[in-house]
Amino acid sequence: MAETLDVTWYGQAMFSISSPGLTVVLDPTPPETGYSHDPFPADVILMTHQHFDHSHVAGITGNPKVITASGSFDLGGLKVKGFDTFDDAKGGSERGPNIIYTWEQGGLTFGHFGDLGETPPAAVLKKLLKLDVAMIPVGGVFTIDGEQAVRLIRDMEPAIVFPMHYGTPACAIPLDPVDEFTRRFKGNVRRISARPVALTAASIPSATEVWVLPFE
Repeated sequence: MAETLDVTWYGQAMFSISSPGLTVVLDPTPPETGYSHDPFPADVILMTHQHFDHSHVAGITGNPKVITASGSFDLGGLKVKGFDTFDDAKGGSERGPNIIYTWEQGGLTFGHFGDLGETPPAAVLKKLLKLDVAMIPVGGVFTIDGEQAVRLIRDMEPAIVFPMHYGTPACAIPLDPVDEFTRRFKGNVRRISARPVALTAASIPSATEVWVLPFE
């Protein structure tokens, strides 16, 4: 039987990816961003950088392994790779470093791009081609914007894009709304109404789609 993964977006850049026996959390966000959630357990936390809106480990229970560095990690069978990038287009001089994480879970390849603020260098970009799922910031101001995100997606050709780090009615941080991205994207855009969204290998489209997830 094909393995099913449950994906939940909590707002900003925070996701949980749950497969049988394993929950991975990305960039946990605090209530100060306008998003809140009840504490829940996880096995692994991947943190792309240390800004306050991506590092609220206190909201996660259990005894998770917390990864905050680039490199290769084998976390009890979960193989994670982290690639150094920057949170701005000036070599990190404005907002510092950022890590893009990739991993395989439930037979699918995932990439979380954190607060990416630049076009990744060619050596990194070639490691990110044709992911099954890419979580990409699109809200501008502190990251790449909608137009830059569309160009990056065109270069990488992921199957599913979950846009993140954009303005919503709940968001306390001034960011561009997701429509500034989706109106530029020429492929299929799906608006998901409930969470979590279930993924299997059969879910993966043959051409890139954008799935806009609910944050509550």
